[in-house]
Amino acid sequence: MKINEQEKPKVLFKYRDDSERTQDIIRNQKIWLSSPSQLNDPLECRIGEIPPVWEAKTIREMEQGQLMGLVAQRPFFEPPKRLFSLSERETKQWLKRFKKLTHSRKVKAMRSLYSDHGMRLSNPENIFRDMRKRLSSVGIFSLSGTSANELMWAHYGANHEGVAFGFSWSNDCKLANPRHCLPATYNREKPTFKAGIKNEVQIMAPGSGVQNVQRVSFEDDVFRSTISTKTPAWEYEKEWRYVEESHGLFDFPGILSQVVFGMRMSNERRDFYKILINKVIQNDVEYFEVVESEDLSGLGIRKV
Repeated sequence: MKINEQEKPKVLFKYRDDSERTQDIIRNQKIWLSSPSQLNDPLECRIGEIPPVWEAKTIREMEQGQLMGLVAQRPFFEPPKRLFSLSERETKQWLKRFKKLTHSRKVKAMRSLYSDHGMRLSNPENIFRDMRKRLSSVGIFSLSGTSANELMWAHYGANHEGVAFGFSWSNDCKLANPRHCLPATYNREKPTFKAGIKNEVQIMAPGSGVQNVQRVSFEDDVFRSTISTKTPAWEYEKEWRYVEESHGLFDFPGILSQVVFGMRMSNERRDFYKILINKVIQNDVEYFEVVESEDLSGLGIRKV
């Protein structure tokens, strides 16, 4: 089940324990984006098996694109008169030999030509290996669309003694950007490639000695599905994810606008957080507390 983007709550919540690290989030106005291996679910960011035939076909198409980029010029896709430092005569001879080669030998000749001129061409064969490496390095900050979930308070809110920070979003923040804020998808099947991929190329300066990079784009649907898909057992979390291409410390992705105190947090600790937040956070912050409902249907939230 996937939460529709139009249904994104105006405030997304991060459940925390009452600890020094939680206080540092406020003091420094920084959050830690975890790598998949640092999350509590061992099945994070798992991609389905890539069909070998499809992978080979995709690699060949990428290589053909590189070949066309070398030997065909716009607007009429005519052969170039000169290649790099080769004279017109040398270029003509090189292209004549080139046309007689098999696909694999053409790729080898193309790489050799680039190398002779100080450029390392990206290798499409590495693109899926690179993708798996990048999947293991993405940064993920898990948020919830609700601040009144009993299990979330028990698991992440220190057995109801903790706090939940509510981040609201506007047009100019990361939580409003679909590139960086993804709804969790709850599915038993791993994402896998069934059609083409969206790739990106980073061209390095000639002579730099640094290889050009061709890779699966961070915007690719399967790549994004892989970093946002969880098993149905986690559906109760109503999760949204703030994601970056690397893990580590980042600024708040939205505006800290609400703070919800757990049902078991003492008045003394509540006052501590109010004083700290009012001292550090420049915008207005609303305070709420978790309360029990009249029956056993769940928890309620009440403004302090």
